[in-house]
Amino acid sequence: MSAWETRHQRIKADETQHDLRRAIDECVFPYIPKARQQRTGLLIDFLNMKGTSSDTDIIDLLMLGENKFGVLLGNLPGPVAASLEDLSMIKAALRDQKTSNSSAAALRALDYFFSENFQSEKGVCAFYALFDQHDRKINFASAGHLAMLLYRPSENKIYRLNTEGIPIGKAVITSQGNTGHFNSSLPQIKSEIADFVQNDLLVLYSEGVLKARNAWGESFGMQRLLQLIRKNGHMQPTPFLVEFQNTLESFTLGEAQEFDSTAIAIKNMLPVIDKTESDAVASFKKKFLSIEDEEYLLQMAEKYPEARISELMDLLGDRYIELGHEAIRAYLMTPRSQPVSFSQNGDSKLKKLENKEKNLQQKLLQAFPTRQLIFKKYEFRGNTGVIGPALEYYQNGKYQDSLIEFMKVRKAIAESESVFCFFGNLYILLNMSIKAKQEFLKALKLNPKSTHAICALAYVALLHEDYDGAINNLSTAIRLDDNLADFYTFLQTLIQAMNTNSDWIS
Repeated sequence: MSAWETRHQRIKADETQHDLRRAIDECVFPYIPKARQQRTGLLIDFLNMKGTSSDTDIIDLLMLGENKFGVLLGNLPGPVAASLEDLSMIKAALRDQKTSNSSAAALRALDYFFSENFQSEKGVCAFYALFDQHDRKINFASAGHLAMLLYRPSENKIYRLNTEGIPIGKAVITSQGNTGHFNSSLPQIKSEIADFVQNDLLVLYSEGVLKARNAWGESFGMQRLLQLIRKNGHMQPTPFLVEFQNTLESFTLGEAQEFDSTAIAIKNMLPVIDKTESDAVASFKKKFLSIEDEEYLLQMAEKYPEARISELMDLLGDRYIELGHEAIRAYLMTPRSQPVSFSQNGDSKLKKLENKEKNLQQKLLQAFPTRQLIFKKYEFRGNTGVIGPALEYYQNGKYQDSLIEFMKVRKAIAESESVFCFFGNLYILLNMSIKAKQEFLKALKLNPKSTHAICALAYVALLHEDYDGAINNLSTAIRLDDNLADFYTFLQTLIQAMNTNSDWIS
């Protein structure tokens, strides 16, 4: 049996290797025995959900001694071929640096490795952290990767740990195209050291987590990730990642995603040594701001755009002064996916107009005869063992649970106008208007005179503030069926509202 086959069998046999890993046969996964984790008091686990994109997340966990571990999370762009042998080479290159105490040095070595073996214009984003359980310290470095998050249960606060750095293995581009030579990231990668204390949870995550989308196009985003960590950060890594996966799949309803969604969770179970916990916390806070402190800093910077960093520090007080000029500058220079926004006095008129239009929309939605569309009794024939509980969830108002159950047998349910309208109604109840619209359009393909589908599309149009679309759909439905008295009454209300407010509704 080869070394890979031996490792593969050990991974499948070990109880700590739970069924989160869908790609176990596609990648050389790291393995740290449960006994080693318990002995060192540093528990580690990871989740990897494959996407459809050719980009690939790579994970590596290294045992560098009895009390020392290395953790790598990176993303190989699509043009970089990532076969099993390639991944083995990358991991071997990283292990050549196992005697180094610098995470930045390890990433620089990978930079050189990529320059010799791969070509990529985008470069490879990577985050590498060295955990020293003897001293309870982390040495970490980022090569253009998302920051590591540290959750401290004793404070119920989350800290963003990051360093300066650009993607490694980035090709030099000339006017004639890619030269095949690489632009070394050596000067741009820096490492940082942080103390961690008992019960701290550290989370590394890939961009695919934030980019995961639901049926109506919303991204999972940073705020949902922070909420997930605050809610479940007291857990050990494996149950935490189970909740992580459940939350992500509930959000996406199990739909295939474009990018890999990867997370690594590390939890320290041991108290600090050679110093008190309060000293370790104080040392940590001299270097890092909590998410809340970061937001306050950014708010003040936006409030006083002409202020120099030293002036901002004086305004903010001791907490920020002890952090130092360079650290404040680094926080201010960090790209923000969701910048803090502030209302300006000059926007007050526009805000009032937007509120007025939104109030009108809410009144119209409340007046729409929704009950005639939504609250119909449905029956399904076939696999009652699955459909029965799904319908029971639906009737009890547990619409998301109902949808999850129905998705298990959706392909086995015969297509019909009523089936498409049922799922359209279910998506409306879940505020998934785009999915609902798709279902009602499918119903119309089977029966172009389906007044249920046409009236439902009018409601979807209202949700999107498409008042002309709502009027056209309702008019069509009423022409097809003269028994839609409630919808006719609403149509008159809608037309009157449009005439009254035509000066500010586009």
